Amino acid sequence: MVKKLMLILLLSVVSLYAIEEKDIKHVMDTKVNKVLTILKDNTLSQHQKEQKCIAVIDDVFDYDIMAQISLGKRWRSLTKSEKTLFSKRFEKKLKLSYLDKLRLYNNEKVILKEVQKVKPTRSTLETLIIGRDDTYKVIYMFYKKRNTNHWYIYDVNLVGVSILQTYRKQFSEFLQTKTVQELIESL
Repeated sequence: MVKKLMLILLLSVVSLYAIEEKDIKHVMDTKVNKVLTILKDNTLSQHQKEQKCIAVIDDVFDYDIMAQISLGKRWRSLTKSEKTLFSKRFEKKLKLSYLDKLRLYNNEKVILKEVQKVKPTRSTLETLIIGRDDTYKVIYMFYKKRNTNHWYIYDVNLVGVSILQTYRKQFSEFLQTKTVQELIESL
């Protein structure tokens, strides 16, 4: 089930470059179609597909904010170098999870709905991943970066489960008995 959910995330992903609010749906639609085209290209090796897909999706996510949210209050206790290292490892972990699930692609279709503004600096984009037997709802959570018009993904809700809340719970449990350094090393 987790692998299937990660594939859903991958297929419904777009990349972290500055998106203006009015362009969220268009940019996401373009990126989803690029990823689907890459996955269907039989001339590419699996490694080539993975590298190309990461290049497409990489710039839409704000990995630093995601890392910070995933760690919760513990984030404030980290040194600057620990924050940098944790962010890099967390980003790598997320990307490896996506790549690991690429192999599950089986001609699923993706439908994007309209962007919903939930707060002045928060919007969501719901997508539906349609497979042969099931349809999954994926909601991308966007935030507006302070003092800019740039919007980035800070969380993804897969069939009702927040990826960041899941990591936050796992990290919190881990840190009850281990150190932040051990957590960083485990990523």
